[in-house]
Amino acid sequence: MITIPLIRTDDESSLSPMERSMVVCEQLITALMMQGTLDDPTITAQEADTFTTLSVATIIPAEA
Repeated sequence: MITIPLIRTDDESSLSPMERSMVVCEQLITALMMQGTLDDPTITAQEADTFTTLSVATIIPAEA
């Protein structure tokens, strides 16, 4: 099962450059895992729609 990291609510102004890089890496890995899941040939259309909806709701809460 894939877990999606929680949304960061801070403005990242207090993070060091290394911490900012870690945040970007986490976001990139999450995006690649999402795409890998959607590209899975065994996933049904309903599962893909649900996963897409959950992914957007996680990234853009107002869309939920």
